[in-house]
Amino acid sequence: MKKIIIIFSILVPLIAEGQQFPFMDAYFINPYSMSPAYAGLKNEKTLFMDYRSDWTGIDGGPRTYQLSYSDRYSNKVGLGGKFIYDRTDIFKQILLLGTYTYEARIMDRHILNFGLSMGIYRNSIDLAKYYNDPGYVQDLVLLYGMQKSKLKFASDFSILYRYGKLDAGILFSNLMFGSVHYQKSELTYKPFGNHLVHASYLFSLDEKWDLRSMLVYRDGRNVPGQLDVSVEIKWNDRFWLTTLMRTPGIFGLGLGGEIYRGILLNYSYDLSDNLNGNIPYNVFGSHQLTLGLKLPKLLKSKSHDTL
Repeated sequence: MKKIIIIFSILVPLIAEGQQFPFMDAYFINPYSMSPAYAGLKNEKTLFMDYRSDWTGIDGGPRTYQLSYSDRYSNKVGLGGKFIYDRTDIFKQILLLGTYTYEARIMDRHILNFGLSMGIYRNSIDLAKYYNDPGYVQDLVLLYGMQKSKLKFASDFSILYRYGKLDAGILFSNLMFGSVHYQKSELTYKPFGNHLVHASYLFSLDEKWDLRSMLVYRDGRNVPGQLDVSVEIKWNDRFWLTTLMRTPGIFGLGLGGEIYRGILLNYSYDLSDNLNGNIPYNVFGSHQLTLGLKLPKLLKSKSHDTL
């Protein structure tokens, strides 16, 4: 029962106001996971697989799986796709998006990239998961057990401005029309949009060392704004170390690299120091593991090994 109280005290306010799409990190290695305008721009022809665990230490905490791929179709067009599965205790979400980007040059070095993602969204709520004793069932809705929503259209739109080593953009995410309805009950909810603004700049320190700084601000209706300040240090364009500060009181570290020809691996860990003294620190730690496969390079290396 204590576990139920903790989970519902955190999740019920979110459900009452409208559910959000899962949160992901590791934007340096895969910026397409942050904004659809990056599809085909960086790490093209690379398949990324992400696993993220939030609220470590709480049984039923958020677990997110993401599969994404993008490529450059022509000088001006990029294509991509994402599949996201997220589970938080009794709540599940599935999101499938396809992305189209178009590049326009304003002047010699001033470039705009427009990204549009469209797809389908579905969630489910297992209302009867904790009610093993029929005597506890007070609401007839709970008798239905698993509640699956009807398929819902979802879309993201973003604009990216690039000038030399500067990137800056804005994302409008979770754009839906109307409320989400369920198949077996009268439950409904109205998703609401999120906004994300970011800017990054690359500093070339010497022939082998690069430093990239990034600012990210995200918010949504009835959701307090959150600011990220992060830095990536990269050696020989192959190995990197990242640090992050996120409001309110979250610190993160990341480490990764190209561990083999065409195989990228990144691990990041976030920890909050803005906790009640009665809650263990490991409860709100977040882990994310990202595996990237540069398909052309990987296939080429395999063919050479065969020869």
